[in-house]
Amino acid sequence: MIPKGLLALIYILLGIPLLFSQESIPTYNYSDCDFQVIGHRGYSDIYPENTLLSIEEAFKRGVKYCEIDINITSDDVYVLYHDQPTMYRASSGQGYVVSSTYDELLQLDFGDWKGRQFTNTKIATLEEALILAEKHDAYLYLDTKKTNHELMCKVLQNSNVDPKRMLPAVASIEEAKKFKSYCPNSSFIYFGGIPENVNDDSWYQEMVALGCVIFETYYTFALDETNEKFKTFLAKVHENNAKVWVFTSNNIEEIKKLKNAGVDGVESDIATSALKSICEGLDLDTKPIRATTGNWNFDKENLYSTGVGSQLRPLNYNKEYAHQPVQFGTTTSFNIKSINGKKAPVAKIPAFDPNNGLFIFSNFTSGLEANLHYNYSLIMDIYIPKESSEKYISLYQSNPDNDNDAELFIDSGGIGVSNEYHNPLKPETWYRLGIVVTEKAIKKYINGKFIGENEISGGRWSVYNVFAGGQDQGFLLFSDNDNETSEFYVNAIQLRNYSMDAKDIAVLGDPKADGIPLGNSGIYNVNADSEISGAVVNWDNNEIYIKFASNTDLSQVKVDFDIPYGAKSSIESGAALDLTSLDREYKSIKITSQDGTSENIWTLIPVLNSIKAQDAN
Repeated sequence: MIPKGLLALIYILLGIPLLFSQESIPTYNYSDCDFQVIGHRGYSDIYPENTLLSIEEAFKRGVKYCEIDINITSDDVYVLYHDQPTMYRASSGQGYVVSSTYDELLQLDFGDWKGRQFTNTKIATLEEALILAEKHDAYLYLDTKKTNHELMCKVLQNSNVDPKRMLPAVASIEEAKKFKSYCPNSSFIYFGGIPENVNDDSWYQEMVALGCVIFETYYTFALDETNEKFKTFLAKVHENNAKVWVFTSNNIEEIKKLKNAGVDGVESDIATSALKSICEGLDLDTKPIRATTGNWNFDKENLYSTGVGSQLRPLNYNKEYAHQPVQFGTTTSFNIKSINGKKAPVAKIPAFDPNNGLFIFSNFTSGLEANLHYNYSLIMDIYIPKESSEKYISLYQSNPDNDNDAELFIDSGGIGVSNEYHNPLKPETWYRLGIVVTEKAIKKYINGKFIGENEISGGRWSVYNVFAGGQDQGFLLFSDNDNETSEFYVNAIQLRNYSMDAKDIAVLGDPKADGIPLGNSGIYNVNADSEISGAVVNWDNNEIYIKFASNTDLSQVKVDFDIPYGAKSSIESGAALDLTSLDREYKSIKITSQDGTSENIWTLIPVLNSIKAQDAN
């Protein structure tokens, strides 16, 4: 029998087409499309925002414009980072970008918060991002958190790229003039509201004459069919041969409405999928991937996450008020009961006063409700000492400033709110609480079993997602505005971006000394020996495309990849795989989440460059 690898090579030499040169593989070329979807902070739904990885993963999939956030270090280096003023959410740091040197920022991790598979991701500089854009014949739209046009244009000059690659946001004609005095060959984007005098032709004409090629404003203006002012704005911009963009939407049907309203582009965290849907007419399920977005088990005796999630931030992080620290230890050192006979790491939560608590960053991708998220799950393993029995314990507070009553409590009647409590908890006992929030109810579980629900309505129980500005994209744990808090212990906390069902909660079961298993099952950072360029993971079809030269022996290809914390794969990373296929039976990798509730099968598809294509390159 002729080996498959040799047979494949014979086919190539004889000019016989191989079945794995599928026509169904996406080209990711949307040059003929009359609509742009701009990668908001890169491909930020899947990859850590504002990093070179996130930007390149967007560019590799045909996105031509990425919106990035830039700030200036204390030693005048333009770097990519969104939040202000601190760095708690999207880095391992706790200080301020503007008061840190670039070398200090290089010591931090800017990927681990998004998942252990992104550990050791470094902060990106504007210069690096511009060079990356040039490599992919793409463009960067700059949201400037701190503006220094002279410095910005020096970076552009040093990068030695086409000046058109850099498109900073500009809010006024005066700012535009200042920018152009330093960067005469660059264009810019107007970012702001609709001008007060929407019919003032001279305003549009002067903006365009100065180099404005795009005018961006808020997406709800375009969705409002009765907004005559926006319609006039749109017409005036088009009359002056410029484009109108809006920000930000992650819903395909909404994006289609925006296109039909006449806008030319929209920012999105799911830009790659949106482009496929809009430009190729594909019907895709673009709901955010169900994910564990935060997990903490305090094994490092600090507030950093385990496997995925931002660090927990003290509400009183700047110690403006008397600070109430969380204490760390073990069940043994605190002299409390072990968990299933095993010593476990533990955080001792004080009875926080209204100025203290722990802020948990949700890291939820935004949906239809812009900056609010209504469906999520919070799981935690807790232990109530005798001293706190019969007292109120606040579980979580959706108001980042702790300005009102908390959303859920433990008291003598069990778990609940508004005088409706279920299942009293015994002191000196470990419990695994499951709190599942929907738009209409809070469903409560103990040790995997349903104990009752509270009907809810309105926005009180919604929490902030990553769309929100500033640095409060989340909610508070264990805080209350009028001291309805008590001391207790917690072994593990986990947050998910969806409302778990009873079956998923049941899988989690009782408290465990090693924490709560995660529910993530993606595949990342795929690389193969002899590949021509980095592999592309198609998150819409669960396919992985790896490009090889046409004469490559595919019978023994080493493939490396990363998977989420705790997940298992059917094939070990680094294994040598036979990727030849003459019958479309491609090699696949099954990834199963740590808790077993999420399983994805990823198909490895080799794509062979023809000899002519190689010569052309």
